[in-house]
Amino acid sequence: MLRTLEEALVEAVEKAKKLGKPRNFKQSIELIVNLRDIDLRKPENRIYEVIELPHGRGGKAGKICVIAGPALASEAKRLPEVDRVIEREEIEALIGNKRAAKKIASQYDFFLVEPALMGLAARALGAALGGRGKRPQPIPQGVNLADLVRSLKKSVAINVRKNPQAMCLIGTEDMDSRAIAENAAAVISKIADRLEKRFRNIQSIYVKKTMGEPVEVKLEGA
Repeated sequence: MLRTLEEALVEAVEKAKKLGKPRNFKQSIELIVNLRDIDLRKPENRIYEVIELPHGRGGKAGKICVIAGPALASEAKRLPEVDRVIEREEIEALIGNKRAAKKIASQYDFFLVEPALMGLAARALGAALGGRGKRPQPIPQGVNLADLVRSLKKSVAINVRKNPQAMCLIGTEDMDSRAIAENAAAVISKIADRLEKRFRNIQSIYVKKTMGEPVEVKLEGA
């Protein structure tokens, strides 16, 4: 008997939660999707997608850095969900400072950039972000910045570029298993939407705790 994807995910998440020794920190639950029959040498087959999780990221909300000029920077500083604001002078000073760029790139999940500063942000942080599978994201003109930031706090990014594998956080171990499974299903659906043969391009799916063993999501058999 075939089970639904969500049922299989719930079972795998429950098993992953039980594996491994207890740790003195809240572990993430991670999703691993292995792909097949895609040629990543072709740019059109590479995937970069920001996905809002329906139940959020649990205790590990996305960290947001805003890079902007005076007016937008002032607005960003008033938003409690924004973790850091970098203005023109600071981003200019980062150009050529690889160590500082790597530190900033590692500290935040999403980088929102005012379009006028995209060139500077790319020069200052592009290499450091690229090495971590991250990208500066231009702030659309007229967008409600507070709504955009709140959405990103609940989002994850997947980046399939060199290896046929997508990995991301789908929650934390203290979350309800079904909520985590629904988060995973949303990510898997988005990945399938980007594949030529949809689910037939997905070879295998695993979930795991940060320090735990991967558990395969098995759709066959009840």
